[in-house]
Amino acid sequence: MAYPLTIDGTYNVRDLGGFPIESGGVTRKHVLVRAGNLDKLPTGSQKQLVTYGLKTVIDLRDEWEIKDYPNVFAQSETVTYLNLPLVGEQTIDSDTWQIWKDKAAQLHDIYIGYLENCQRQIGTIIGAIAENTPTTIIHCYAGKDRTGIITALVLAAMGVPDAYIAEDYSRSHAQISHLIDTWRQYAIENNIDMKQIERDASSNAETILKTLAHVRGQYGSIADYLAACSITDAHLASIRSRFVQDDA
Repeated sequence: MAYPLTIDGTYNVRDLGGFPIESGGVTRKHVLVRAGNLDKLPTGSQKQLVTYGLKTVIDLRDEWEIKDYPNVFAQSETVTYLNLPLVGEQTIDSDTWQIWKDKAAQLHDIYIGYLENCQRQIGTIIGAIAENTPTTIIHCYAGKDRTGIITALVLAAMGVPDAYIAEDYSRSHAQISHLIDTWRQYAIENNIDMKQIERDASSNAETILKTLAHVRGQYGSIADYLAACSITDAHLASIRSRFVQDDA
């Protein structure tokens, strides 16, 4: 059911242990943690995460974010730090990306655009989860959208029912209320459409349910979609061996 973690200097942090698996079993704690930005963690919080078991950080932010707001673990001697942008500058600068962004009406449309335009990156990210040592933290800026997409795909691939994935995703809105207040103020000061801000700040369960439904409708299954991203059965087996605890 995911376990909220209180870490000073960041937000929207949850250990993804405790989810039931449709075929039996449950996801283990101390394997995958989702989070918001890790650029402002004080030393005490860094030690807290290392004590919790942190071995790998997968940072989904784009290149400019890394430059302007570097991750505190980027130079760590004890934690493996990987910057693996879900989008990245090359994709952002492409005509295909810009055309899609202009057409996206609902938040799930934006997520579907990620799924269709960023398959190489998604394969790299989920491959890294399979190949690196847990405890692994996956994070972006808010810990809602990019992080939400990756964690939804991993949980679904392991057999966690969609309803649990959607419930976990829906928790993010309340966890980033301070960010949302900032976005609203920025919109007011810069004459930005508030409807767009509210859309992009939301984390309604329906958004992730429609996103997962799209994957299955277009590809047949989550595993088939991940195969299109170059994720192999061996990758999924590696994640499952560490992340899924069978019924005793």
